Amino acid sequence: MGISIKKLLFLSAISISVLCSACGNGKEIASAVAVVKDECVPILTESDDGEGGAGVVDPNEFATIEAYLVSDSCAGPFRIGCGIPEEVKGFVRTESHDIYTFPNGKTNEIPVYIYEIGNEGRVKVMPQYDDTIAGCVSDKIGEIFVDSDLFLTDKGIGAMSSIEEFVGAYPDSHISYMCDSELFVIETPRLKNVQFVINSEYYQGDDTVLASNGSVELQAVDFGKESYFTAIRILNN
Repeated sequence: MGISIKKLLFLSAISISVLCSACGNGKEIASAVAVVKDECVPILTESDDGEGGAGVVDPNEFATIEAYLVSDSCAGPFRIGCGIPEEVKGFVRTESHDIYTFPNGKTNEIPVYIYEIGNEGRVKVMPQYDDTIAGCVSDKIGEIFVDSDLFLTDKGIGAMSSIEEFVGAYPDSHISYMCDSELFVIETPRLKNVQFVINSEYYQGDDTVLASNGSVELQAVDFGKESYFTAIRILNN
């Protein structure tokens, strides 16, 4: 009898969870992800006739589940607190610099690493830093911005999903306006340190409410119908 699709998906999810939790050499992580994504291995499934025969399913149908999982503090091969990888197979890395405003109000130029995925978007990685020492950054990942709809949570929510889709998948979600970064975000306790950035053009609430310090709690009704995200933000909290 063939192996069921549900069992295969479960095993795939377990494999990727192990990859996301590994804080190691960037090349090793990239190699492991590439094997899962690119190798075309026939998958045995139950036949459509219900007699338990074996069939073959295109493994590309499971590519997004297997290769770009968003979980606690993690987006595929990128994890908060792990080393900034020099190479990730399938990505082209470039380096630039941004002027960053620290929580204490100071600004400083810090390095930023961009990982392009061809025409499928990019991942922006910023290093951890010590805002008490000018120019002090480490070789560990401190913040991740995902601008690609390839990356999905285990419930199929990604950078281009909507508030409605997010709330449907995560009823325990909450929306905030982060005054320090001037971003509207939605979060769930099920995804630690992961924020989905809402496009500011959809906000229809009272602008004066946003003037306070810290973060402001908002509701879904403060945004227009079919309000979509612009990125996934993963923080070092």
